[in-house]
Amino acid sequence: MKKLFAILLAAALLLGFAACGNKEKKDQEEQQPLALTLVTDFGGDNGVQEYPFDNEGEVTVQALAAGLTELTGLGFIVTAENNSDVSLTVDWTAESALFAGPSEEQKDNFHFFDYDSMAWFALDSLYRTIVKNIPGIQEVFYTMDGGRELVLENLSPPVAFGDSPYILRGYYLAMEGLGDIIEEEPIDPADVNWWGEYGSEKGLLNIVNYNGRSFRFTFDNDGVIEDGVAALDPETAILASYEKYEFRFNLEQDTISVWFDGGSAVDYFRTADAMG
Repeated sequence: MKKLFAILLAAALLLGFAACGNKEKKDQEEQQPLALTLVTDFGGDNGVQEYPFDNEGEVTVQALAAGLTELTGLGFIVTAENNSDVSLTVDWTAESALFAGPSEEQKDNFHFFDYDSMAWFALDSLYRTIVKNIPGIQEVFYTMDGGRELVLENLSPPVAFGDSPYILRGYYLAMEGLGDIIEEEPIDPADVNWWGEYGSEKGLLNIVNYNGRSFRFTFDNDGVIEDGVAALDPETAILASYEKYEFRFNLEQDTISVWFDGGSAVDYFRTADAMG
């Protein structure tokens, strides 16, 4: 009898130890951070990059946005709520980079010199990161300031995104997306002063022979010379294009934003009168 009792006691102890071991293993597994992926998008064919991100809590939009904030130094300050199993709404707050601008803590690899590049980067990066990490989400709606329609008046041209799901920047820049370009008063070509020499971190831009319909331009980027004749958009005198380049003139700041291949943009600031 004593022998049988000893055997049963040993078996109970073994089962107890096994149960404790399984519980500890389960607890350890639950405490392991989830391996997620932050996605950044600078635009263009090679503008998308991925970065590993460990998240110790529930996978939420706010957690992903906080990861992007830490990675880039830009303020991805948002709130979010699910609309259904396949869609959610993200609300950009007044403290976010879209409205407060870039902070002094933006990282070297994510330093922006113009508002347009920063804003499209923020919108696209958060969208891609959400779709990458939250299973089932197919649609992301953007709003601002507690649910109002997202309107970015500082974009060139300004864009109101309406109540449709967000689409990556290429659609809006090509005016093929669901966002509405805010209508502006017609601009007389005689009121637009394109000609001049402009400088940026990329190099120099010189514009001559502006006639209200076209102008000749020359890029000098570290000794690499490119030139051509850009045609003005017949609908507005502040837009012009030539092959892979799109030029956007800012009347208030006397600058030109140049878009390369429909992706990244560089702001050129007037430095001197035109040559020639």
